[in-house]
Amino acid sequence: MKSSSKPAGISDKVIRLLDTYTLIAQKKYPSVTQLAEHFKVSERSIFRYLEIINLIDGIEFDQERKGYFFTNGDRIKKLSLRDDELTVLLAAGEAVSHLGRSLGESFQDLLERLTTATKKSGGKKSPIIVKIPDVVASETVRAYFKTVNCCIDEKRSVEMKYRAQHTGEVTERLVDPYGLVFYEGVWIMVGYCHLRKQIRTFAFDRILNLKDRWRYFTPKEDFNLDDYFSKSWGIYDDKEVTVTVRFAAKITDYVLRKKWHPSEKRKLLPNGDAELTYTVAGVTEIKRWIYSWLPHVEVLKPAWFRTQVEKELAEAVERMKTVRGKR
Repeated sequence: MKSSSKPAGISDKVIRLLDTYTLIAQKKYPSVTQLAEHFKVSERSIFRYLEIINLIDGIEFDQERKGYFFTNGDRIKKLSLRDDELTVLLAAGEAVSHLGRSLGESFQDLLERLTTATKKSGGKKSPIIVKIPDVVASETVRAYFKTVNCCIDEKRSVEMKYRAQHTGEVTERLVDPYGLVFYEGVWIMVGYCHLRKQIRTFAFDRILNLKDRWRYFTPKEDFNLDDYFSKSWGIYDDKEVTVTVRFAAKITDYVLRKKWHPSEKRKLLPNGDAELTYTVAGVTEIKRWIYSWLPHVEVLKPAWFRTQVEKELAEAVERMKTVRGKR
């Protein structure tokens, strides 16, 4: 017997009505043409859905956004928060402020719509500081974020011109966006690239132009954003390698106060040194982390990576000597 993905007794028409109502309530400003293509029905059917919704809750057509919205706007009852709950929201707001203007404004709008928090706070700044890099921001990047986020939600593809980081090559891409990650101050899109025929990451600040497509896609069933980054030290994906590093006893307390990667294995030595082993996707990012602990760290394995580090450090010392000699 074939199973159904919808509740028993719920018709396709009712589901489409509810989906349409939700899109309008979420301020997506859907048009008749977009809805007809989304549901694979005629525009005449969409007009009937809109007539029914209008009887329930008045809607109007926005000429600027070319889509429908609720006439009476937001009628959500606001919540009253305890002091500890307000502190959580203020701290969250401080974190969100680093992620870009779009999310910052959306978060503030959410507070005003759902709670009385903004009135209670009296505009005072939260006594909590979240130290993370501010987003690489511009009006263009802000527009990319809104477009990509919408396409992820609606499972629609995007077209773009993209400049590769290392080669500088500019290519035209069709990408099915799966998710977003904020890394070292940059928003990065993760998705299936039809040019390369595999899942890739694309930094917003390297996108030359981007637009949405009314082309719907089905994500790969086995894709999970957390799993995709589980081996990476940060976001880059490369051949898997197991790295062992030794830290001097004088900094082990500082190093061991947190777990740096899910694969971390620890070994404490009699002299107080600590050996940490990681299995990661490539060494580019973990190498930067290792260098941040100099001179109290040593690469043990693999041998080829140890040699690479020795060579780079020797080049750095030689460069320092050359610069000092020119002064």
